[in-house]
Amino acid sequence: MHNFKIEERRRRVTSLLAQSLTESEIAQELGADQSTISRDVKTLKELSQQFVYDLAKELLAFKKIELPVYDDTHIV
Repeated sequence: MHNFKIEERRRRVTSLLAQSLTESEIAQELGADQSTISRDVKTLKELSQQFVYDLAKELLAFKKIELPVYDDTHIV
């Protein structure tokens, strides 16, 4: 039950961020401490970065693409 509340709050935080609300405004809207919202935002950013990293890694592995290696002037 506790994890559900956290996930629901984070969904709402995401939605309110998308509406350009500040962390202070989000905290007020949700009746939470600003420090809680700040932690949620940090966690959401980390999860987003990890998702993009994992997706890129999977795509590269699936397509067996090697990234080009560059020196100062051209592809090696």
